Amino acid sequence: MKFSSARSGLLAFGLALAPIHALAADAPKSVYVTLGTNSGPIPNPRRAEPSNLLQYGGQNILVDAGDAASWQLVKAGVDISKVQTVIISHLHFDHTSGLYAFLSLRYQAFVTDPVTIYGPPGTKRVVDALIAGMAPNDETPSALWSWMKTAPEKIYTVVEIGDGAKFSVGEVKVTAAENSHYGFAPGSEEAKKYVSLSYRFDMPDRSIVFTGDTGPSAAVEKLAANADLLVSEIMDPDIALARIEAKRYVPFFVEGSIKTHFSKEHLSPTEVGLLASRAHVKALVLTHDALPDEAIPQAGKEIAANYKGLVTFAKDLDRF
Repeated sequence: MKFSSARSGLLAFGLALAPIHALAADAPKSVYVTLGTNSGPIPNPRRAEPSNLLQYGGQNILVDAGDAASWQLVKAGVDISKVQTVIISHLHFDHTSGLYAFLSLRYQAFVTDPVTIYGPPGTKRVVDALIAGMAPNDETPSALWSWMKTAPEKIYTVVEIGDGAKFSVGEVKVTAAENSHYGFAPGSEEAKKYVSLSYRFDMPDRSIVFTGDTGPSAAVEKLAANADLLVSEIMDPDIALARIEAKRYVPFFVEGSIKTHFSKEHLSPTEVGLLASRAHVKALVLTHDALPDEAIPQAGKEIAANYKGLVTFAKDLDRF
């Protein structure tokens, strides 16, 4: 396995390669930027919450919108007025909390270019609530200029999608697959109402698959088959639970349920390696990553036991 990361102590895994593919002569035209690579809910001073940017053919597609997504877009050189499409994997707070800033900042800046927001059932309810939250600002005396702006509900279009959905954004063909992050019993009312999605982006130059949050899933393996790049979440259940216990974020009597969620509805390093291997992907990028630096070498070994391709533990604003 070739291993790529700027994090310390990792060269033992092989040649460390820069994640910026644009350095290569045959670089793809598409660019995938890991805007925020942290795993919620504990804030990290070095990394923003989950969000990504996919660029191809003049399209700027925001994939998930965790806290600080708007700031990270600007750091990546993309003004929020230039984002035409938002795609949400699921409605957990760490993947959606940046939506309010994204929508309201555009509105406040008189940006009237339409934005289409794709997401699972419930996305429209979330967006409608965020738009309603803008109303008090326009009702204050200091906001008399609000009459100049286009009503937000005329700017934002929400398209709710589910398993197997297909749509195009310019030349980017998008396919969605339901994953196992929520873990509800198949056919139950909860499973019908709450859906977590993974996405495949097929472009003329390459294919990229984003797992979002998921546990082991045959559907995600199928979605990722032969992809050029797999952008996957990663979770060490024991380390994640220890962080929460240290911060005293939850009562002790729910810790067992939390560990079960971490174990069954996220991907351990071993499971990430199995997913990448079974799907025969050409390269693997890890995000939604709460691993401390000292845990990376062991996680790399666990991945390498099953997957022999290039692996990168992404940092905020890495470009692939």
